[in-house]
Order: sequence, then structure tokens, then C-alpha cells
Amino acid sequence: MLRTILCLLIFCSFPLAALSAEKVALVIGNSDYQQVNKLPNAAQDAKDVAATLEGLGFRVFLGTDLARADILKLAQEVRKTLQPDDIGLFYFSGHAVQFGAENFLIPVDAFGEDESAIRERSVKLQTVLAEMESRADRNIIILDACRNNPFELPATGRSIGGPSRGLAKVDAGVGSFIAFSTQPGNVASDGAGRNSPFTTALLKYLPSTDDDLHEVMRKVRRDVVEETNSEQIPWENSSLIERIYLAPNAKINAEKPVIAEPKPAQQAASLFTYEVAGLDPNGDGFLALRDGTSSSAHRIMKMTEGTRLQVLEQDGVWFKVLTEAGALGWAHSNWIRFRGTNTYEPAPAAESCDSLWYRRNAIYARNGYCFQSTRGRQTFSNEGCLVGVSAGNIRLTPAEKREVETIVAREKALNCR
Repeated sequence: MLRTILCLLIFCSFPLAALSAEKVALVIGNSDYQQVNKLPNAAQDAKDVAATLEGLGFRVFLGTDLARADILKLAQEVRKTLQPDDIGLFYFSGHAVQFGAENFLIPVDAFGEDESAIRERSVKLQTVLAEMESRADRNIIILDACRNNPFELPATGRSIGGPSRGLAKVDAGVGSFIAFSTQPGNVASDGAGRNSPFTTALLKYLPSTDDDLHEVMRKVRRDVVEETNSEQIPWENSSLIERIYLAPNAKINAEKPVIAEPKPAQQAASLFTYEVAGLDPNGDGFLALRDGTSSSAHRIMKMTEGTRLQVLEQDGVWFKVLTEAGALGWAHSNWIRFRGTNTYEPAPAAESCDSLWYRRNAIYARNGYCFQSTRGRQTFSNEGCLVGVSAGNIRLTPAEKREVETIVAREKALNCR
């Protein structure tokens, strides 16, 4: 069961991804529980969220009152549709339970008289998240659920009985966003109307074209706090490194692709001194040229290994580049190398010591390095890092090693260190 569930929202690593990214959502609402108290609004919440997401351009897979076998079947359908550049969103409304520091989502047919049995018949949230983070760049999980120990007291609200309250804290890896309907140590209300207080606010603000995901959740939190007299406070944990807008006409996607006038051929040798390099041969096989400094920005074209570029400016880890064919846009600097001469020339004016420091350390951060310096800790989160592992022992891919060597050489040329 878990093996299939882990693939619900992954971005499959097939060469040559689809020409346009999709937004794919798996939406589950469980109301008609067999062994614990029913939740009248959960299935309705899921249906309403599914309708809203469809209006925002998502391809939605909806399931309500799902038993274990039903979840498996729906998971297989979702798995077949995902492509590398898709945005995946998982919404769950229903019961959840915590054992130790682990959270589990409960199918309607889950049963058992001990912890082991419930574990086997439930879906482990942390495992799903870990698999998503290892395979995808952007992951959104929204849970209108909470937990209590099912073996002590009857269930109340969207938890399953017991004196301990609220879902366990879950840390999001880079590129993930996790939203809970209430804070750790509390339980969520099913609501007296058609929807729960959390989903009511979510449905109100998701369609916003002006607000990114963080701002949407801030407004949701405000409404829920007011509605519940501060008894329920929605909580999220995010490690997103870019803004994500879910509405199709959001500002971040509003700009049209810009194509620059091509330069005379005789200027190519002197101007196009960078190239796309270091792509994973088993991955997508291309670097996207986009119209903004975000992986959710519109993709102008695919640039294959060896595409020669002119670097015009830099914004964080993004380069504004011009291709020999005249296409102008932004590309991630991790897969752009200087190839102008056999010796390192001064970096572009926009490529400062600070930007080189950020690019070099970002490689170590995403591979689990624990930063010791104040600057490193303030810039990169040490949450989930590999404690006690030195920088020299952090495992980098061959492409990442080459990139670090290139950056270090540029830093030396600029006398950065």
C-alpha cells in the first residue's frame, strides 16, 4: 500500500518532459468511518476543494470515503499522469493519528486493537513527504485533519480519542509546503455548516490571483482564528525557495516570453562564453529557459547540453541569459558553466562574491550540510541536516562537484577568500 501511495505526487524522472506543465491534485475526503466516529463534512470538504482546484486549472483526482483498496486504485491512476514539470497538490480531509513522532492518515476501513495493526492499515504522512521531496521540486500538502491516540478515549472533532492533542510537527524539506488545519497540540473542528472552518477559509482564498501560497495561508489563518475564537490556529511549515501562485492568471506567470534580436554571427565567439553543462543524462535532458526567476515561471524553451549562452545579469541563483538563437530569459545557474577560455576570466559584474558564496553553499545545503557560521545558519535552515558530517564528507554528485570547483575558481579570481 505505502509503495503505491508514495508515488501519488512525485514528479516522474522521464527524459523529455511534456511541453507544458500541469497542475495535478489528489483530493481525498473520508467521512463514513467504520470503526471510529463519522465526520459529516469531510467528504463535502473534499468535493468543494476539488471543484475549486478544477476552476484553477488543476487536473483533479477526487476520492471520498476511501477504503484501503480504493486508495490504491486511485493512486495508480494518479501515478500514470504525472510528468516532470507538474505541480503536485495533496489535500486530505478526515481522521489522522499519531504514534510516537509519526503521523498517519486513516482510511475509512482502518481497524485494529493495537498500534501495529493501525499502522499497517494507515498511510504514513512522513514517508509520503520524504519520497516526494526526494523526487520533486514543488510539493504542496494540505491536511484538514488532526489526531489523538485511538486506544484511550472516544474521538472528538477531526481527531481520534485520547488525552494528547494535535498533530505532530512535520519539517518540510526544500521545495515543500505543508499546511495543517490547526497548530501542534490542538484539534480541528469538523464545523457546523457544510464545510469545516479551515476548508471554508481555504475555498475563499485559493482562487486569489494576487496572493502566493504563503499569503493565502495567512488569510486562511486569520479567518479561522476569528471563526473559532482563537481555539483553532492553522499552521504551516514551508521550505519553499520561490513564490507559488495557484491561480492561472497569477502575477508571476503574467509576463509573456521575450525574444531578443539575434546578435551577428561574428560576435558569437566573444559574447557566448557560457554554456549549458552538467545535466543528469538520466534526467529530463534539458535546462528550462523561463520568463522569470522561478521554476513556476513560464517556460520559453528547452536548452540541451552544450547550448551556448551570454550571461547578462544575475538574481540570486538565477542567470538572465541570451542564447545564440536569440531567445532571452532566465535559467538556473546550477547547470550553466563558463567555457570562454581555458583560464578563468573575471566574472560578470552582477556575479559578486556574495552571489558566488550563496551558489556554492546552496549546493551543500540541499545535500544536508549543517552550517556552523552565523551567516550560514541565517541563510540556510539546518533543519534535518546531517549533524557531525563535515563539508568534505557531504556526498555530492559529479556535476555538483564540478560546479563547486568552478565557483571556487571564480571566487579566487575575484579574491573573495
